[in-house]
Amino acid sequence: MSDVEDQAPVETATDLYRALQDLHQRGQVTLHHDFKRLQHMDCPVAVEADGNIWAYGVLAATILALWLGGWKVALGVGAIGVVFYFTVGISYVRRRIRRRIDERALQSLDDWQRLWRFGGISLVPTGGGEPCPAPKGNWMAFVRGLRATAPAQ
Repeated sequence: MSDVEDQAPVETATDLYRALQDLHQRGQVTLHHDFKRLQHMDCPVAVEADGNIWAYGVLAATILALWLGGWKVALGVGAIGVVFYFTVGISYVRRRIRRRIDERALQSLDDWQRLWRFGGISLVPTGGGEPCPAPKGNWMAFVRGLRATAPAQ
């Protein structure tokens, strides 16, 4: 046998990305989200309008309250708006980011690599084990290792 015949075929990033998609769909790997990082305006999956819509809504309600009820009513409406944002609004923004990761980053290798280089996510094996944080971790080596230990289906 020659050395060429002994070598296993080289896996491409596309092959490993498909394996990652499969592992994620089967629930063998999950994503951990660092929303502080993912909400940064330079993040490939963040949309500034997600947060701005809440700010503009609170501002509009406060101005309307000022016009209709005076500064005390406006102050109350503004305070309620801020509380509403930090309870309901943040969960809305995070849900939209998760959806964009599922719709874009987990559907396109280019988007995945862009998000991985930016950071803000970690791959976590569901059965326990070391997470692989972006961008310092090697997601391709993580997928190879996880696939080697995962039961075949």
